[in-house]
Amino acid sequence: MKDWCYGFTAKLAGYFISRLPRSLALIIGGWLGVVGFWLIHEERRLACEHIRQSLEISDRRRINAIAKKCFKNLGKNVVEFMQFRCLYPKQIEKYVSFEGIQHVHDALAKGKGAIILTGHFGNWELLAASISNIIAPLFPIVRELRSPRLNALVSGYREKAGYSTIDRDTGVRQALRCLKRNELLGIVADVDTTVNGVFVDFFGRPAYTPYSPVAFALKTGAAILPSFIIRQPDGTHRAIIEPPLRLKRCDDKEKELVINTQNFTKVIESYIRKYPEQWIWMHKRWKTHP
Repeated sequence: MKDWCYGFTAKLAGYFISRLPRSLALIIGGWLGVVGFWLIHEERRLACEHIRQSLEISDRRRINAIAKKCFKNLGKNVVEFMQFRCLYPKQIEKYVSFEGIQHVHDALAKGKGAIILTGHFGNWELLAASISNIIAPLFPIVRELRSPRLNALVSGYREKAGYSTIDRDTGVRQALRCLKRNELLGIVADVDTTVNGVFVDFFGRPAYTPYSPVAFALKTGAAILPSFIIRQPDGTHRAIIEPPLRLKRCDDKEKELVINTQNFTKVIESYIRKYPEQWIWMHKRWKTHP
């Protein structure tokens, strides 16, 4: 019954949001984020504490301002995702501009596929839709939601936006086949999860980080392309595809994973430092200890 309620509520909300003008939907999303900031006390506390420690800010007003913008960005992400059911390639081209597309073409020209590496930054779901519609089909690795109905609804939105996903827990072979077919594999690698990982420095503290992007790249020869989408003040987005990471090889395989995972983590951190209001500070990023 609970699963049915989740699915029905989300489907009903998506139906109405998808029919609103984009500008109005973004206003509603921003206000939803603000409401969440004030009502969800534990996540607000975590966000403020992480911002204080990571960015070394002592001004409480500034910390709260960044945290509130972070919640607002998430609210806008949600309504933009709900509008995926009515999203068309021409609309994406209107609202998302790209830098670095040639890096994708150069990587695919080598015939070994490419890994689009990003974080929970900006609107990462829109980044996947944009790359799939404007550059080449992208297959992101995601974790399935616990609610089957809600998971089916989210998967349907993604498919309508032009991309299909690979299950994180069962899709290793599928991910390798994706690269073997010279396609784009999407990986979000900036959270503390139960997947295989290593400890690397993240904002001055050891953080348990998935090493799958490095493992896939070393096994297949695919390039790792750090990619980020940045929400602009006018409601549009700027997507940046960085040059491929230079992977360091060494005899010690574990050391190899740590060094290269550290390198891509530093790239993610650099974007968060530039645009701190566009990352998920309420996530328990440092919950696992060495």
